[in-house]
Amino acid sequence: MNTKSSNRTISISVYASVWLVLILLQTLVTTMQGTEEMSVFSHPRLYYSTWLTDLYLIVVFYLNYFLLAPRLMRRRLFQPYLWVVLVAALIGFILPILCYLIWGLSMPGLAEGTVPLSSLGVIGVVAVMAIGLSVRGLYEWDSLGQEVHALREAETQWQSEREELQQKLRALQPRTTDSDYQASHSTTEEEDITTSNC
Repeated sequence: MNTKSSNRTISISVYASVWLVLILLQTLVTTMQGTEEMSVFSHPRLYYSTWLTDLYLIVVFYLNYFLLAPRLMRRRLFQPYLWVVLVAALIGFILPILCYLIWGLSMPGLAEGTVPLSSLGVIGVVAVMAIGLSVRGLYEWDSLGQEVHALREAETQWQSEREELQQKLRALQPRTTDSDYQASHSTTEEEDITTSNC
């Protein structure tokens, strides 16, 4: 039990670190490629909308990984899954616009006072859902392989038990020799002749 909880803690820490590194890399690359006005160090407010979109993408990834992909794809509900992807992509497109309209948050690289029409959320949603689906598929494939391995081991065990029981059954049955068989066979033939003569 302690091993499971410590493994879970390690997994959560690793995942959180990976997401944090990805967000920081995106922020630093955008800062380095832009001008002084786009720097996260001088104008961090420009990045709030981007970071909220990134958090939305992380939520979409885990919803897809734990809820949508297993439930919809196992049941072969491909059309509803595509609708979910389209709705999530639309939300990803609208999210920066809502951040601008509600809190006045812009995005790096846009002129002051312009509505942020960015495909970051759309591309991000499609990417995280595709990655989540792929990772989930690998997980399911591995689980299926383990189940098949367990079933093969159980089949082998049942076959050996069956053979063992058959040997015990043979040991319990009376042994018939060839002379016993011939004697019983001739007795049966004599009975058949007498019944046919009558």
